[in-house]
This record gives sequence, C-alpha cells and structure tokens, in this order.
Amino acid sequence: MERDTVAVAPPRRIRSSPWTWLVLAALPWAWFPLRDELALVGDVLAIVLPVLAVIAAVAAVVLGRWWGLVTAVSVLLAATVAVVGPWTPQDAGVVRPGAGITVASANVTGTSSTVPALQAAGADVLVVVENDRRIDAALAAGYRFHVYAGGTPAVGVYSRYPVRLLDAPVPDFPGVRAAIEAPGTTGPFVVYGLHVPRPWWTGGFGYQSTPAEHHRLVEEVAARVAREPGPVVVAGDLNSTDRARDYRLLDDRMTDAMRDGWAGPTSVTQWRAFLLRIDHLFVSRGWCGDDAHRVDLPRSDHDGIEATVGPCV
Repeated sequence: MERDTVAVAPPRRIRSSPWTWLVLAALPWAWFPLRDELALVGDVLAIVLPVLAVIAAVAAVVLGRWWGLVTAVSVLLAATVAVVGPWTPQDAGVVRPGAGITVASANVTGTSSTVPALQAAGADVLVVVENDRRIDAALAAGYRFHVYAGGTPAVGVYSRYPVRLLDAPVPDFPGVRAAIEAPGTTGPFVVYGLHVPRPWWTGGFGYQSTPAEHHRLVEEVAARVAREPGPVVVAGDLNSTDRARDYRLLDDRMTDAMRDGWAGPTSVTQWRAFLLRIDHLFVSRGWCGDDAHRVDLPRSDHDGIEATVGPCV
C-alpha cells in the first residue's frame, strides 16, 4: 500500500509595491518636523533612535531586497542627521579676554578613581554629581571654596572663587544652585549643578523617573533659569539626550558651550550603543564657550565635559 505524500509549497516572499518602500523611505524624515509634537513618545524614540534605526534598516533589506535597500539607506541617513546634528560646531563667539572661567562637569559614579582626572582638568569651577564624602574631601583639598549637598542627588561645586550656596536639592529641584564671584565678570553668576533622574518606564526605583516627570523637572529648571536676573551656567548630568525636547527647551534659551567644537556622546558604558550625550554645559545668551572638550573619567560610566565660558567679545 502506497503512502500518500503531501507536497509542501515553498514559502512565498511577500510582494510589495516599490511605492510602499519609497513611502517608507520618506517616513524617517518626518521625525524633524514632528519630534516635538510627539511629546513623550518623541522623547522615548529620541533615546533609542540609533538602535531603532539599525533594526529598521536591517528589516527593510531582509524584507524588501533592492527596494528595501533604498529605504534602509534613507533610514540610516535620517538617523545620522538626527544623532550628529546636535554634535556639530555651533560657535556663539569668543569669550572676552581676561573674562574666561573654565568650567568642568563630571558624573563620577561614586568612583574615587576619577579624582586624579578631575584634578588634572584644572577647572576654575567644577561640578561633580554622584559624589560622596570621600570624593568631596579629596577635591575640596584642591579648591579653596566649595559647597556639597549629600543625599540624593549628591552634588558638589568646587571653585577657585568665592561660592555661596543659594539652594540645596529638593524634590522639584535635583541639584544645587550657587552664586560665584569671579574676576572679569560684571557681578556674580549663578551655577546650577544638576543631576536629573534618568527617564525610565517607571519611577521610584533607583534614581529614575517617568519620562513625564523627567520632562517636568527640566521645565522647572528652565523656568528657574528664566527668572535669574544675571548670567547663569547650567552644568551636570541632565539625563537628557540632545535629540529630545528637554535639551531643546534649554538650548532655545541658552548657549550650548560644548558646541564650540564637535561634541559627542558622554554615556560611555552599558548605554554606549544609544550614542547619548546627556551631560551638558549651558550658559546664558551673551556668554560664549571656548576650548570645549570631553574628559576621560576612569571607571565612571560617563565622560566629563569642560569648556572656558564667559561674556562674549
């Protein structure tokens, strides 16, 4: 008795119109006019954008072959513009001779091995987040003036010039606010040393908040800065990628001193693939930045940042 055989048809590749792939190729460019309108969704997409773009490009090539390749190239090109655009130099001008103040900011991840690098940076004003008492004591030995706020967040400001604490961290203000008297400036300037909780899908576990709460905290910082009567320096780990609304909220009102030259990612360990520049140095309009660069911090999960800032020529 012969056994019945069943022929298995080979899988058929889904056919799609070239127009479908052309529409998909144009879709990534909608990011630029719509990113702020997307609100919290846009904020989350901004964080994962580089990885999402690579996944989408690979999927387009696998599913669409040659037409998919067109889409893949467009996706990667749009993502490159979105990622690299906020890193490009956008020099606001030159700091007035004799008025420059070198400011550095570092998330040290509570690691004392970062202290030699911070000391070698030679900043006039140094903002340190994820600080602790050991690091504070080591840095305070090299700076005559300093303020330190322990707890969460733990932030220290170390200065070669007189510094006065104005505000300590509170739930709606994740950092310190201090006034610094420096030569070459017309009166004191105010430093905001910040460590904003990282945006996560849930708050309340570790040092993180929901994306909505994160955005609210940055809005509160921007509102405080807008009320300042004199020049302001905002420095620290804002946990705000330069592709998202939070960054643009500050950048629209202030000058990103790190864009005196090419900027780049500052989250350099487990989140490296996402190309996140989340440590920032902003100054009031009318102030400029020179000699901006990143600082290697041994065993920290961040690079530090440093620039000379002050009134523009």
